[in-house]
Amino acid sequence: MSKDLVSYYGQTARIDQLVEKYGAYLEKLNAEIKLLLRIILSTYVFKCELVEYSITKTLEDCTLIIPESNSQDLNDICIQLEGLTVDEAESILDALQYQLHWGNAQKIMN
Repeated sequence: MSKDLVSYYGQTARIDQLVEKYGAYLEKLNAEIKLLLRIILSTYVFKCELVEYSITKTLEDCTLIIPESNSQDLNDICIQLEGLTVDEAESILDALQYQLHWGNAQKIMN
């Protein structure tokens, strides 16, 4: 298992696919996409606690806050993450939080 994106206990085959497509630190995603993905994943985790939910349904529910210019990128990511578990979502959220605060996305935002 790779330790590039998240800690060793959070890396799964689904996350490995995300890393393959977007880079070890999701560096192919800009800071805006990462922030929007955090919103989608947080909403997904919250909704999953209440009912059975899908990540693509979450994206649909978040369309009011997603600029049209980013919708296709986020749609592609959500399709790839379909079937995501809450634990996997939390692992990606941890990685995004670190990247936005300390890592590669932080530089873009300053």
